[in-house]
Amino acid sequence: IGAHYDHLGHGIMGSLYAGDPAIHNGADDNASGVAALLRIAEELKKGRAKNNNYLFMGFSGEEMGLFGSKYFANNPTINLGKVNYMLNMDMVGRLNEEKVLAVNGAGTSPAWKEAIENLSIGGIQAKTTDSGIGPSDHTSFYLKDLPVLHFFTGQHTDYHKPSDDAELVNYKGLMLVTDYILALIDELDGAGKLAFTKTKDEDEGKRAAAFKVTLGVMPDYVYQGEGMRI
Repeated sequence: IGAHYDHLGHGIMGSLYAGDPAIHNGADDNASGVAALLRIAEELKKGRAKNNNYLFMGFSGEEMGLFGSKYFANNPTINLGKVNYMLNMDMVGRLNEEKVLAVNGAGTSPAWKEAIENLSIGGIQAKTTDSGIGPSDHTSFYLKDLPVLHFFTGQHTDYHKPSDDAELVNYKGLMLVTDYILALIDELDGAGKLAFTKTKDEDEGKRAAAFKVTLGVMPDYVYQGEGMRI
């Protein structure tokens, strides 16, 4: 269960802000994910989901190209063959009024969609996509043939700008998202080993993980209108 803790510093690299260098605090991207990680760890420590052991990991270097998660996946301190799945929280602090939560990677195991369909938590509407490839740390684990999910509350105009600050975080929504993830963990605690399903050509995935060339935009995964909003 992971989340990246790095951001952009003064925004010298990766910023979408056109002004003078300024501190980019990254409240949503990704202090929100780290907060979710810590709360989930706290709750599981109380004795929930007793059938499995859970490893919690904060990744660095995500904004530069998934460096931290990629390094761990290539140099694991545990046997990856014994890992059941990986959950990634990246930008989970802006749950909208409709409570739409993007859940990416639902096609990486047959178990995911059934488990997600069984959940009813605080009115959250899960909008799933199948691919295990995306611009966040779950990609590193998908490329090791592990089922993955990436939780994401959506794009906003403060993305990679100094304005991504704490006062704009939806804290009640963040609690709902963590409740949702905890319920999913509970749902799968007795399910045994999840089967892995490849959703994209592996070579394509490796090229995507390199991030050597980007357009500087991100799809709005929770948008439900026509076309693709970025």
